[in-house]
Amino acid sequence: MGLLGWFKDDEDSIVVKTGRSKGPGKPLVSITVGDIRNGSVSDSSGYENEVVLFVRANKADRKAKA
Repeated sequence: MGLLGWFKDDEDSIVVKTGRSKGPGKPLVSITVGDIRNGSVSDSSGYENEVVLFVRANKADRKAKA
């Protein structure tokens, strides 16, 4: 079972992060576990934003490679 499997019942109520929409007016949107699973989140005006996650090396490792 993965980490997101623990939240199966409450995935639409658990806010992971709040961000700005790319739509008109750029309102704040709350990104939930369910939004991450679906890959998109809608703002208050109905604009659909794509949810993208990425992983990068920590800052110390990035500086060592430079």
